[in-house]
This record gives sequence, C-alpha cells and structure tokens, in this order.
Amino acid sequence: MTDDLHPSTHLRAAGWIPDDDPERPWDEAIAPAARWLWERSAAEGAAPLLVSNTQSVSGWDYADLDEIARAGGHATPQGRTRYDHGPVFVFVPDERSLHFAMDLARGYSLAVVEGSLVPLAEWAAGAAAINLLTGEVTTSEIPDEVRKDLDSVIFYGGRNGWTGADEKAQVRRYLAGHIRSRRLNPDQAAAYALSQGVSDRGAKRLREILGRGR
Repeated sequence: MTDDLHPSTHLRAAGWIPDDDPERPWDEAIAPAARWLWERSAAEGAAPLLVSNTQSVSGWDYADLDEIARAGGHATPQGRTRYDHGPVFVFVPDERSLHFAMDLARGYSLAVVEGSLVPLAEWAAGAAAINLLTGEVTTSEIPDEVRKDLDSVIFYGGRNGWTGADEKAQVRRYLAGHIRSRRLNPDQAAAYALSQGVSDRGAKRLREILGRGR
C-alpha cells in the first residue's frame, strides 16, 4: 500500500464495515475497524479520533469506541471544539457526519462502520475503501457508462450542490433514464458523490432530485 492520498477524498487510506448482516452485533462490527485504525494511527503518528452523529452516547457500551475517544477525543458536526486532522473512526454516519469525518481525516486514514441511515457501498467504492471483513477493496456496482454520466453531473453541478436550475436540469437529463432503468438508484448516486468531494448537503440534494423528480 502506498502513502499517496486518494485524489478526491484526500485520505491516506479508508476502511469500512458494511451493514450487511442484521444479526451481527455492533461490537463485532466495531472491533475490526478499530484494530485497523489503531494500526493506521501508529503508522501515521497521530491519535485516532471518534466521530458520531451526536455527542450523546447514552446506551453505548462499546469499549473500542471508548478507547478511541479517550485517546483522541469525540467530535460531532454540532460540536464547537476544534480538532487537528488525524485518523478518524466514524460510527454509523449520516451524510453530515461522514463528510465531517472525511474532512477531519484529510491526509490520514478513515474507518467507517456503516449503519442504516445512509447506504455507503458506492461511497466505499469511490473512496477505494477496504472492506475490513474481507480485506478486499470495494468495487462499484454502478455500470461504467452510468458512472461516466454521474461523473459529468458531479463535474458540472457538484461544487455548488446542484442549487441552480440548470444544474438540476442536467441531473435529470443525464441520470433520469438510468434511474428508470434501475441501473442507478438515488442512494448510490448520493453516496458516490460524497466520495468525490461533494458536500453532505449537495449529496442530499442529488438524492432528492433523483428520488422526487425535482
């Protein structure tokens, strides 16, 4: 593995645990991600940081998360404490906390445990994230020609988060047919967009445009 940064996420490495087994206990999902991030932390010379959707952890009883929080802190998008960039563990993120975690991990490594809030398979593929259950780099399920159109849409309107009428029209023109043919779904498009530097608000807006025809 090289230490080159990913061209769009600017991460040194990414690993994730997919939420693909409803019977898997959370601690069994957390443990391999935590081990991997501690290894990356040692190699990168910085303490890992925990990111979650909210500061409240009532009901949590996960020793691995507590250990990371004690080492580097516990950040949320709503928090006011500033943290230095470093390796990050983000637990069951939504779009906002994932984008926040990616920014904090810039130049370092990011470990993600997927939850039910946001499907992340196409984010993982776009970020070249390792599936920490299999050891394999995640591959996309989006056909190449569909991803080419999606890349065009991201290039044209992703920086502004598809706020303009022309940008929204281009989304529908390029991608509506792929949605109708079920070669792409709104969740896949939004997750992939997050891996390509689109903001959390932009990714949500892309999902809404594709899902509701707006």
